[in-house]
Amino acid sequence: MENSQSEQREEMSFEQNISRDFNTNGHSGSHHQTFGQGVSNLKLHQGLFTERGGSAFPLHRLVTLGLLNAVLLIAAVVIGIYCAKADYLQDPHSAATPLIIEMNYLRNHSDIIRAKLEAQAQLVKERASHLQLKLQVTQTKTLADYLQRQIETLQTERTNLQSNKTTIEESCGRCLEGWSLLKSSCYYFSHHVSNSKENWLDSRANCISQGGDLLVINNFEEQQLISDNFPKLRSSGLWWQNGFWIGLTNVVTAGTWVWVNNVTEVETMYWRPGQPAHDGLQSGNCAAFNYFASERTWYNGNCLTLLLNWICEMDPN
Repeated sequence: MENSQSEQREEMSFEQNISRDFNTNGHSGSHHQTFGQGVSNLKLHQGLFTERGGSAFPLHRLVTLGLLNAVLLIAAVVIGIYCAKADYLQDPHSAATPLIIEMNYLRNHSDIIRAKLEAQAQLVKERASHLQLKLQVTQTKTLADYLQRQIETLQTERTNLQSNKTTIEESCGRCLEGWSLLKSSCYYFSHHVSNSKENWLDSRANCISQGGDLLVINNFEEQQLISDNFPKLRSSGLWWQNGFWIGLTNVVTAGTWVWVNNVTEVETMYWRPGQPAHDGLQSGNCAAFNYFASERTWYNGNCLTLLLNWICEMDPN
């Protein structure tokens, strides 16, 4: 009797626990009623089993394990369905993800291509601008070189004009036309006149007709002055035919050289080596001047037969 009461208490307690578990998991009251009816049926079968077999085997434990397995199976199915729904809701476009990635790649690649094309176009533009600037630089340099040459030419002309201006200003009104003012005297070189070669007597006559006389060299400074301004002419292959008559002779006294101003020349350093000569083609009683890159420029010749240019001298006005 006591065992029967104890079993009833356990069955009631198990039923209450199962009902509470089902209510906790959110099942409705109809489920509880159905389950209660199942438990009553089980109690009936248990009673029958006990009466028939007379055994005390705890059938309620077997039922409890079966119910727990069923509950676990249902819970696993529910959880699987929930997880599948959660995955679908989380990424509903998972099938389109590769297409989206490819689309984004193509979009970015298109931007890169567009940027590359724009950069290439800009590079072509910059190269064209560079070539244009290079051409302008070349043209500017050519123009600058031309202008520099023009400047140099004008500077040379300016220097020449200034030199001529100085000569003209200094000699203007002081020397006759065709004469040059050198230091403190006016000098005339007859080579300006065509066919101007004469003998010594006619050369002196020309100088006197202009108001002067044949050149008289008074000192080394004047000797150097005539050398520096001497016309470098070569009308003949014979050196002694390219000289100019000067006003020095030894006509009065043989061996004594006297200037036309009656001053006796005692200096011998200005005669060429071997001069004055006493015989040969270069011998004679009249002196001539020819530049030989040194101060030794004098030589003698025949006063009547040798035809040369001449140098006149006169004081300035």
